[in-house]
Amino acid sequence: MRLTALVLTLAALSLGFVACGDDDDDDGGSAEPQVFEVQATEEGDETRITAPESAEPGAVEIRFSNNGEDDHGIQVVRIGEGHTAAEIQEAGEAWGEGEGELPDWIAFEGGIGSTQPGGSGIAVVDLEEGEYAAFDIEGTGPQPYAEFTVEGDEGDALAEVPAVIEAVEYDFNASELQAGSQRVLFENTGEEPHHLVAAPLKPGTTEADVKEFAQTEEGPPPIVESKAFDVAIVSGGESAVVDLRFESGEYGLFCFIPDRAGGPLHVAKGMATTATVE
Repeated sequence: MRLTALVLTLAALSLGFVACGDDDDDDGGSAEPQVFEVQATEEGDETRITAPESAEPGAVEIRFSNNGEDDHGIQVVRIGEGHTAAEIQEAGEAWGEGEGELPDWIAFEGGIGSTQPGGSGIAVVDLEEGEYAAFDIEGTGPQPYAEFTVEGDEGDALAEVPAVIEAVEYDFNASELQAGSQRVLFENTGEEPHHLVAAPLKPGTTEADVKEFAQTEEGPPPIVESKAFDVAIVSGGESAVVDLRFESGEYGLFCFIPDRAGGPLHVAKGMATTATVE
């Protein structure tokens, strides 16, 4: 399978990317952020997302439940002043399909990756006052999102957690990843938006193999695709704490989105590396 086909397998060319979600809650971390429950289901061929109409600024724990019969996920997006969620949907689809730039008034705040029917996921995001939408990253129909407002007194910031995956142009740096379920800070210290697709490496695969495949698209993928999962997009300078589950061993880390201005996917610019899970 060539890299292009792998992207289509792991990624939906819109606001988010497809992989296996984590269905278990995790007790890691010490903060107690406000809870914000989001649910997805279907009505005929159209996706329906329900969420509260408002939240307070600060750390917000997104608790996502897939109550439908299809895979669903959530990408939290801040809406620039004077714009609408419908504009985000149109611009995001064009950007993901390589047919347009991503406007600077769209800010990605993280979320929950693709989740199977009956499953759930948790992510803690740090939101400032403003207008937002929770998009289904695999949704269908004219409105696969729920809009909400963030207003009120500033709350707590994101809790500190030992496990960190840092994204920057064009690389990942991971530390303190442990086997089992844990909360991980996904931190974008770059300027471009980044997300993460991660999967265990096939036995005998090296980091050189991962980078070579990303550049040449030759040979079979170096990862175990059936165990892949994703972390939703975060814009430059933003972070989210996500519940993830790892096996011990080596993982491949990839970013399959382009710069805001478009162009090659980040994986083609070398954003493909490995990390060790103890």
